[in-house]
Amino acid sequence: MVVIVGLIVAIGAGVAFGGWAAYRHFTVGYVFNPPPPGGEVTVTIPEGATLKDIAARLEDAGVVTSARAFRGSVEDGGQATALRPGTYVFIAYDEHQTIIAQLVAGGDENAVRVPLPEGLDAREMGTVAKDTVEGFSRKDYLDLTIREPIPYELEGKKTEGTLEGLLFPATYEFPPLETPVDLVEGQLEQFTEKFAEVDLGRARKAGLTAYDVVIIASIIEREVQVAKERALVAAVIYNRLERDMQLQIDATVQYALGERDKVLTLDDLETDSPYNTYRVKGLPPAPICNPGLASLKAAADPADVDYLFYVVRNDGTGGHAFSSTLEQFEKDKAAAGL
Repeated sequence: MVVIVGLIVAIGAGVAFGGWAAYRHFTVGYVFNPPPPGGEVTVTIPEGATLKDIAARLEDAGVVTSARAFRGSVEDGGQATALRPGTYVFIAYDEHQTIIAQLVAGGDENAVRVPLPEGLDAREMGTVAKDTVEGFSRKDYLDLTIREPIPYELEGKKTEGTLEGLLFPATYEFPPLETPVDLVEGQLEQFTEKFAEVDLGRARKAGLTAYDVVIIASIIEREVQVAKERALVAAVIYNRLERDMQLQIDATVQYALGERDKVLTLDDLETDSPYNTYRVKGLPPAPICNPGLASLKAAADPADVDYLFYVVRNDGTGGHAFSSTLEQFEKDKAAAGL
């Protein structure tokens, strides 16, 4: 029996799995059943994984019974820095030396990596996968994520809602993934794993749901180019929501128009859409892209500042000038030539 339990993830560890026939209902905290002894287990070790990371992944996958004991075997053999990233098919609970030999030799060099960076929406992700993997069906991917989405429960999300925002951005491998179903399931499982790291305490105090946090994170992902500004943009959103102000964020209007990075006109700002935050108060009804962990964490834990405005600086850095008053905001706009 082959149990797929690993994905290569550019920014962290991942877990993938198949089995659409079972039509699994996803919830935060999903736990895999361990494979039987002697069964095949496919695991992907990401670039930059430490010995501790690798051992923990193998234990979680059911390849070894004890991560600590496996680390000891590797260290005793002086091979702690010799283990290589890649996709592997292990025999569950095989001898440590056999597993170590596989890791030293390297994984599947024929696997195709599909890079899905932060900030892409589902349609863009489907296009990347189609262009990267021979025979990949973009239509099937969009059916599973947008048109007839796989069910996934998250506080605040409507049952029939799409999976936009929950398709975790990372680099995935084919194989162990084979089909659009595998990719979607893997992205959802990766989201579950990563979102568990997000502390929702401040968001809940502000009256926000877990899904609200994902929506805010998606806005941050599209608006921010300078990492340190994520928490500042989150603060602006929180402060405006608290004051019942329109968010007036360009990225949401661009999403409504279906034109990324469009320079908005006055007519664009009058677009009749629930995603037009220049006309509608509150958050848009759903995420506008698929955010990464850094944006999710910022969306749940904004900076402790009183900013209400920001405008892009005209200095080529992609950074923004933040302000607490309309007067200063107007000065910042003038300085930016807007």
